Amino acid sequence: MTATSPSGDLAPDTDLLVRPVYLAGRGDTATVYNALRDTQGWGKAITATGLMFTSPRQDAQVAYLPESRYGGWKAIQYREPLGTPLWWASFSRNTPAEITSAFTTALAEGLPSNHRDFLHDGPRHRPSSPSEALADRAWQTDDTAMYLYQHSPDGHAYFGLRKGHLDDYMELEGEGPAQWTMYGCVDHVNGERWHADFTSATPLYLVREAALALSSTEPVERPLSGIPERNLPYVTVTPVGTGTDPRRSAALARTPNTSQTPSIASAAADLPAPGPSRRR
Repeated sequence: MTATSPSGDLAPDTDLLVRPVYLAGRGDTATVYNALRDTQGWGKAITATGLMFTSPRQDAQVAYLPESRYGGWKAIQYREPLGTPLWWASFSRNTPAEITSAFTTALAEGLPSNHRDFLHDGPRHRPSSPSEALADRAWQTDDTAMYLYQHSPDGHAYFGLRKGHLDDYMELEGEGPAQWTMYGCVDHVNGERWHADFTSATPLYLVREAALALSSTEPVERPLSGIPERNLPYVTVTPVGTGTDPRRSAALARTPNTSQTPSIASAAADLPAPGPSRRR
């Protein structure tokens, strides 16, 4: 059900529970690096374009790149410490933090066993694929010559699997499309969208965790001003702490969008002292 109301019923800083997550806005970027902050041995460094987090064995890095062209986050795993990339995943600037943090949390948990705990016969393995997980949540499938798409029930988000031969080198260099992609957008033609991409060697369970976060029906918390204005007619909200009062939960105000993005300095100060790390 879409929630609408006359403008001005709520203050811009009113905390709301919002659904669906893929239209809720960026959210609190700090949740993305919380998994790395809370994991022993991850190092951090301030770079020219943002923050760099390096795993204890220096076999993976997660970069926060707010000043780059597309902003957002990029995760890379290497074949050897800080050597040749094995795979990468990227999340554009406005990707909801819950989706990115689901990926970084799973990555931090999986790296100590080199993902074996989450693979077949591992103690934390889950049998379903990203596509199966979405199908279980009633996402609709559209099979084309080049892609297998799965659309959200409201049509404002999708998960895509690229079919056919993939050139690994071009994919890793960003010169060709990644195997998996997801996005959220209310206007498929002209609207601003967020997107996330995963190359073909990305461990499947990591993509699955991102897909589960993408399709979650649980509400997420945002201030009213943190919800993109263009998305307001398409989200359902409940003010935090007001229970299920339908009159209150239908109240929305048309206000400019602001983002909850911590500064580089505050993010760095909030993290523990670094372990082994190198800038790239």
